Amino acid sequence: MPTLKYFILTIKHKWFVFLAGLKLGVPILRLIMHDWTKFLPSELLHYGKQFFGTADDPANFIQCWTHHQNRNDHHWEYWIPRTGHNRCNPPYNDNSPIPMPEDAIKEMIADWVGASRAYEGKWPKYNDWPWLQKNLQGILDRVHAATKLDISYYIAYYFGLYDKN
Repeated sequence: MPTLKYFILTIKHKWFVFLAGLKLGVPILRLIMHDWTKFLPSELLHYGKQFFGTADDPANFIQCWTHHQNRNDHHWEYWIPRTGHNRCNPPYNDNSPIPMPEDAIKEMIADWVGASRAYEGKWPKYNDWPWLQKNLQGILDRVHAATKLDISYYIAYYFGLYDKN
């Protein structure tokens, strides 16, 4: 039952991300494929247990969440190299973020908006978005400087505070 409940919640989340993504100009294919890995057994079972079950397996949930971030480039964590295998010139240091592409940033904002709608039951408002108020500064502190500017722009754009051009 926890897995089924999470499956239904994920479909709902994907729909709201789709709507928010259309407003931001996210390519349709990205919106269709959004969070597809959540339907894999390596994620779905652990998400279901964590959110609708006993939540008594933190190690496997963290592994599941890391799996998700590493396979979905709309997560800012995806853009932080940490392997020690740097053959770039100039090199990037491990744990130093690299810039996110524009479409990934727009999908990330749509993800935040859609998650707020799916999980909190209402569309967020610019000055009344508890999740963003709690988390944005910590995210901005950890992303590339160019990504930081784009995040701020697309949040404002979503709420109609800036023109696209």
